Amino acid sequence: MTCLGHDLMTRSRTYIVLVTETVVAFDIAQTITDYDQSAKVFLAKSMTEAEAAMVDIESVEIAFIAGCPSTFSGSALHRDLVMRGGRIVLLGIEAEVTGPTPVFDVLPQPFDTDAVIAKLRAGHANCA
Repeated sequence: MTCLGHDLMTRSRTYIVLVTETVVAFDIAQTITDYDQSAKVFLAKSMTEAEAAMVDIESVEIAFIAGCPSTFSGSALHRDLVMRGGRIVLLGIEAEVTGPTPVFDVLPQPFDTDAVIAKLRAGHANCA
């Protein structure tokens, strides 16, 4: 698990990035920290690793999760994110086929920085 970002004098927002491809995970994390300089970004490579991180997290802004909607929906991680107010953005072919639902949004691939920023802006329009 890696924590990127830094705390400024403002309330820091927490983001989860659960993506097994390291380059993709770091790209999303870098976009988040460029967009929200007070962000704390937790990188995980498995649902188990992400679930373990949730113990120390009070609230989540957005979680970017690479995975199958049917596997993710109803999982312990899903429940933990919802309890902490987190918006969920799924990545991957299965998520794209399912499409956005009231439970999660989808980040279609290939994506770029602007697409990630659009998801961040949708989550908190008042963050510059």
